[in-house]
Amino acid sequence: MRRNVNMGWQAAVIMIIVMASGEQAISAETYGWTSKKPQWWETERPTMEAEPGSNLYWHDPYLGSTEHCRDWPASINGCDPNWYGSGELLALWRDANDNRPFATLGALGPVALSTSDLDREAAAGLRVMLGKSLGPWYRIEASYFGSYTWSSDAAVRNLDPNDQAGVGNLYSPFSNFGDPAGIVGLDYNDFASIRLTSRMNNGEVNLRRRILMRPGYYESSFLLGARYMDITERFNYFTEGTTPGPAITSNDVAIHTRNKLIGFQVGLLSQFLFQPRCWLDFTMKGGIFQNRTSLDRNYTISDVGGPATSFTGADTRNGTSFVGDLSLQVNYQFARHWTFFAGYNVMWVTGVALAPRNFTDSDALLVFGPTIVDNSGTITYHGPNFGVTATY
Repeated sequence: MRRNVNMGWQAAVIMIIVMASGEQAISAETYGWTSKKPQWWETERPTMEAEPGSNLYWHDPYLGSTEHCRDWPASINGCDPNWYGSGELLALWRDANDNRPFATLGALGPVALSTSDLDREAAAGLRVMLGKSLGPWYRIEASYFGSYTWSSDAAVRNLDPNDQAGVGNLYSPFSNFGDPAGIVGLDYNDFASIRLTSRMNNGEVNLRRRILMRPGYYESSFLLGARYMDITERFNYFTEGTTPGPAITSNDVAIHTRNKLIGFQVGLLSQFLFQPRCWLDFTMKGGIFQNRTSLDRNYTISDVGGPATSFTGADTRNGTSFVGDLSLQVNYQFARHWTFFAGYNVMWVTGVALAPRNFTDSDALLVFGPTIVDNSGTITYHGPNFGVTATY
């Protein structure tokens, strides 16, 4: 009986030692601090050839990358890139809170012309990125996208008889569309038009740092960087009328706004590997920016066929803007150093000066001033992208 008890205690001690050593190995392996060679499924990452390639799916440098990237087994293990770059086509739609009417048919009548009549087509642009690995944990990236131009115009013509014994019954914002009454020279127009041109450019430099976690089907990294964005808009409002006639009276308002945003941003990249050569990237970025806004305004009147008279005004001031950025894209590595990707992007910018919002409906302010820039607008850019990444 005593011998059986001793053997039971010995078995229990051995079991406790084995369990403790196994727990320690698992804990160390989980955080990448062990020299134990991992199993193949722990280091699987995108590659398609027997010789490992390189891509931007970032995994634990202690378990298979950098100096050990060719050790075990090569067919399922890739190398971190030294240099990498990408080029892509990025199409964006522009949506802004700048919708307002500019002509009604008759006093307080239905809206005949507004900024909602402007085409909202997507503009195509290029985005390029160049990156450099700074060891197994850090990467620095510089990117640019821009040369975007959204341009559209809309017009309306009306030759209905009006209550001034003339033709043309289009009312303007200057009389609050005939409330309480129309104003000769500003209302009773037979033609009205609007035109909007918007341009955008963006550049940024980011330092990216991998987040320590067990390698496998999920990877993550955060970034800290600087960003510059330039948004420039022009808006034109033009009317013509022959009341009281017979000569033509015209009103021409030209608005030019500029936004120069600069600041710092933070972000997070999450990567999900669902096939040996295919993974998803989900990126979130955002930051608070200083926005240098400016407004140039010109109002030209040609009254009853007389000489044109122009009145100008300008204003510049600093503001605070927020820039947010979301993107989701799928990546497929089709060669050792080449990856195709496609996805969708959403960016929104607050605290900007939009040209249509800086149109004033007071002709007295246009003539005598003051000129004050309105930088309370919001723009959302969104659209698809596709391109290729090259690694070296």
